[in-house]
This record gives sequence, structure tokens and C-alpha cells, in this order.
Amino acid sequence: MTDRELRKLSRAELLGLLLEESRENERLREQLNQANQALIGKNIALTKAGSIAEAALALNGVFNAAEQAAQQHLDNIQRISSWAQQILCQRMEDEARQKAEETLTETRRRCSRMEAEAPAKCEEMTASAQQQSSAYWEDVQRQVEAFCAQRDALRELISPAEKDKA
Repeated sequence: MTDRELRKLSRAELLGLLLEESRENERLREQLNQANQALIGKNIALTKAGSIAEAALALNGVFNAAEQAAQQHLDNIQRISSWAQQILCQRMEDEARQKAEETLTETRRRCSRMEAEAPAKCEEMTASAQQQSSAYWEDVQRQVEAFCAQRDALRELISPAEKDKA
């Protein structure tokens, strides 16, 4: 299977391939175990070899073939796992970029809305401040006028008393 074909596979298909490779690996391990059991029991060496040298050569061939098959299988699993990991990383990166773009778009939309609402809020706050200022100023003027009126009334009260003393 080529890199291009692997990249087109979905996550489930890649996991299926890994599962198949794992099963194949288990099957090969079982064969290796069976071959080892046969070797331990010396069945292969006794039936196929006429001498110890021939048995050793036959055993070396079996072990070499089993080792090559196992190594090839492990290489396949590692290659598929690496491709699957690259594809997953690319998908996660794409999803993160898309989410960042969506967040940025939403933030820009909110900023635009806030910028559009800002002048009206400023005018409202300015009008409210002017009303409060005018009300406060009117209250201060009333208090000053009341104070002046009381002062004048006190002067009038005090003035006749001073004229009487003089």
C-alpha cells in the first residue's frame, strides 16, 4: 500500500489495518512457538537430518525465516503506525486551526458590535453626566441662595440691635 493510499484511509480503516497486522503478528508468533516446540522436542532434527550438521543447517534456516518474517511484520506495523500517527496529527492540527479561526471570527464580530455600540453608550453617559451635573449645580445654587437669604435676614436682625446700642 502506498503512502498516498494510506493517507486517504479513515481513522477506522487505519485502526483496522493495525488490527489485521496485530493478528498476523500473533499468528506468526504462534507459528514460531510451534516451530520452537518442534525443535525442543527434536522432531524436526531427527526426521529431516541425517547428521547433526545437516540438522543445524536446517534449524538455522527455520530460525532465519521466522526471524525475517517477524522483523518484516514489525516493520509493517511500525510503518503503518507512523502513517496513522501523522494523519491523526494533521487532522488534529487542522481542527485546531479551524477552531482558532472560528474563535477569531467570533471575537472580531463582538468587537465590531461593541465598537458600533460605543458612541451611543458614550452619548448616553455624557447626557447622564450633564443631567447629574445640572441637578447638582441647581442644588448648590439653591443652597447658596438660601444661605444668602439667611445671612441677609440675620443682618437685618442684627442691624436694628446695633442701631439701638449706638
